[in-house]
Amino acid sequence: MIAPPMSRRVFWTVAVSLALAALALRLWGIAYGLPQTFNGDEPHHVNIAVSFGRGSLHPGLFKYPTLWMYVMAGAYGVYFLVWSGFGMLRSVGDFAALFAWDPGGFYLIARLLSTAAQMAALIAVYRAACSLERPRVGVWAAALLCASPTLTVSAHAAKPDSLMLLFAALAWLWAMRHLETGDAKYLLGCAAATGFCVSTQYVAAPLVLLGPLAWMMRRLETREGSWKFLALCGAVVGAAFFIGSPFVLIDWRSAWRDIVDTGRMAWAAGTPAGVVVLENLGRFADPYFIGGGLACGGAAWLMRRRQSLAIAFVVPVAAQAAFLAVSPNGGWSRFLIPVFPALALCGAFAFESLLLRFKPGEIVRGVLLAILVAPGAARSLSFDAELVLPDTRTAAAEWIERSLPEGAGILTFNPHTAPRLRQSLEQVRSLLAETEASGHPRARLYRIMADSHPGGGYKVFRVAQDADVLQSGPRHVAFSAAGRAVIDVSGGLTAARAAGADYFVYTSYGSSKEGFLRMAAFLSEVEREGVLLERFSPEPGARRGPEIKIFKIKESS
Repeated sequence: MIAPPMSRRVFWTVAVSLALAALALRLWGIAYGLPQTFNGDEPHHVNIAVSFGRGSLHPGLFKYPTLWMYVMAGAYGVYFLVWSGFGMLRSVGDFAALFAWDPGGFYLIARLLSTAAQMAALIAVYRAACSLERPRVGVWAAALLCASPTLTVSAHAAKPDSLMLLFAALAWLWAMRHLETGDAKYLLGCAAATGFCVSTQYVAAPLVLLGPLAWMMRRLETREGSWKFLALCGAVVGAAFFIGSPFVLIDWRSAWRDIVDTGRMAWAAGTPAGVVVLENLGRFADPYFIGGGLACGGAAWLMRRRQSLAIAFVVPVAAQAAFLAVSPNGGWSRFLIPVFPALALCGAFAFESLLLRFKPGEIVRGVLLAILVAPGAARSLSFDAELVLPDTRTAAAEWIERSLPEGAGILTFNPHTAPRLRQSLEQVRSLLAETEASGHPRARLYRIMADSHPGGGYKVFRVAQDADVLQSGPRHVAFSAAGRAVIDVSGGLTAARAAGADYFVYTSYGSSKEGFLRMAAFLSEVEREGVLLERFSPEPGARRGPEIKIFKIKESS
C-alpha cells in the first residue's frame, strides 16, 4: 500500500521547516574558537590544502586521502580572488601572511563547505526515496539526518566527514535508481560516487559493495545485466578514487608507508571497537536509539516486502559495521557516516509503515515528525550552545598577552589544546634556519612569518609526546615535531630551563591519561618548584574548555 502524496502546501511547509532546522543546527556556533583552533584534526587538512598554493598537489602525508583537501584548496582560490580584488588590491604574499597570522577565515570557509555538503546530502537522500516512488519516506529520512548529533558535530569541522556523507548519499541515490530502472548510467554514477567517497576517507571502503549489490539485486529481479559492465563499474570506482587522491597511486610507496604507520599506531594503542559500533549504529540519529530501532524495523519490513531492496540496504551497513568493529579506531560514530543514508531510509520506511497502519491526519503526522527528530535536535542544540560559550584557552591567551613579557619562553602542549600564542620574530628566524637546513616543508611557512612578522610574541615550546598518546602515526608525529620547537620533559624542569622556557602553561586537554602519567614527575616538579600565576577553569553553562594553570618556572637554586 502506498500513502497518498502530500499536498503541495504541506510538502513545502515540511521541507522548508526541515531545511531551516538543519541549517540552523549547523550554522549556530560555526565560527567557534576562531582564530584559535580547538579541533585537533582541522589543522592537518587546512594546512595541507593551503600548501597546494606552492604549486604542487602532493600532500606530503597520506594519513587521509586528498579529495577533501583539493576541494578546500579550490575554495581558498576563490577566497583569494575575492579578498585580493582579483590580485589588484593584495598579493599572494599578503594572502600567505593572512594565513600565517590570522587563519580564522580559512577554517570558517572549510566549515561552511562542510555544512553545504551536508545540506546537499539531505536532498540526495530525499531523492533516493523518490526514486523508489516513496517521497514521504524521503522526507522522514531527511528528518532523521537533519537532527543527527553526529552530523551536527561534523558540520562544524574543517574535516572530510561531510563531503563523505554527500558522496555516500549520491551513491545510494544512484544505486536505488539503477535498482528501479536498470539504467546503466545510474550504476556508473554509483560507482563514481563510491570512489570519490573513499577518496575523502579510507574508512568508507566497504561502500564499494553497494554498486555490485544493486546490480545483482536488479539481475535477480529481471535477469538483466552484463558481467562485463559490472567489471567496468569496478574500474570506475578505482578511477574516481585516484582522481580524488592521485598521489596515492603516483607515490604509492609513501602512501602505503603512511597508511601502515597509522595502522600500527592504532593497533599498538587500543583494542578492537567491538560492540561500540553497534551502539553507534543505534544512535546514528539520536542519543536514545529511536532512529536505530526504526532502521532495524524498516529492514525487517522491507525483507518481507522486497528482499532485494532490503539486502541492498543491509549488506553494506553490516560490512561497514564489521570493518569498524575489528579496528581500534572504529568506535568513532562519524566513521559510520557512509551508511547513514541507508540507516535513515530504513528508519523512514518503518516510520511510514506505522503511519500507513494508523492513518493519522496531516497535523498528527507533523507532530509525530517533530517527536521523531526532537531527541537528536535537543542533543545537537546542546552541542551548539556549548560551542558559543567563552573558552578558557581564549581567556588564558588574553591574560598571557597582557601579563607576560614579550620574548619570554613559554612551554605548553599542542596548539588546539592550549592558548594560541604568537611566536616571536627571533624564534621564527631560528626555526626557519633549522627547517631550511633539514629540508622540512614547514620552512616555507616560517619564511612567510619572518617576512611579515607584526612584532611581539613569545618563544613557544611544545611538550614532546609519543605517537600512541597523540593517537597518530609515529612517522607523522616525528615529522610534525621536526618542524616545531619541542621539549622532552622526561628530564624534568632541567630540560625546560635549558631550552629557555620561563613559563609553563598546563592544560588538562594537553594529553591523555597515559600521557599525563608518563610526565607525572615533571608535573609534580612544576607544582613543587614553580609559582602558580593564574588559573582558568571551565564553569558549566558559563565557560568551556580545559583546566589551565600558568606557572612561572623559577631558576634552579
